[in-house]
Amino acid sequence: MFALSGDDGGYPVPAKTTERLFYIQRNHNANTIVYDANFDAGGTLLADSPVDVYWLRYQEQGQRMELRKVEKLFAYGAECSPVKGKKNEYEVKLVADRNRDFRLVQKGPFNAMVVASINNQESRIEHLYIYADNTSYWPKVKYIEFFGYNIKTGEPTYERVWNE
Repeated sequence: MFALSGDDGGYPVPAKTTERLFYIQRNHNANTIVYDANFDAGGTLLADSPVDVYWLRYQEQGQRMELRKVEKLFAYGAECSPVKGKKNEYEVKLVADRNRDFRLVQKGPFNAMVVASINNQESRIEHLYIYADNTSYWPKVKYIEFFGYNIKTGEPTYERVWNE
């Protein structure tokens, strides 16, 4: 398991589930944004809403809380578009990083992952860590760290991207 380089590694890690795609943590507090796959009863991604995004409010009782509309639009939302000619594959645009290409790929029933390039290696995304300056009304992202696993070798991958 990875330790976040932006903290002491003391943040809670969301439990792994069949639906879990990845999660985002931030330096602001331990509350975590979770990205889960939405499957139908047969284990196929739901075409109209393949990704479910929500908070785990660890600063409270660890309960689930839906994202507010402003959070979906300006911070943590995900837009999914089917990839033409590819069954159960979606282009995913994250509000948290619109410059990076993410793909949601279904490998089998109840088995999906988000894939992106991490340090020039095609990787399954495990989690992101966002470090922001929170001293003003609107936080300014300083950098984003990407943690994942190379989809061919299974080796850990890591990249820090500075927001210049």
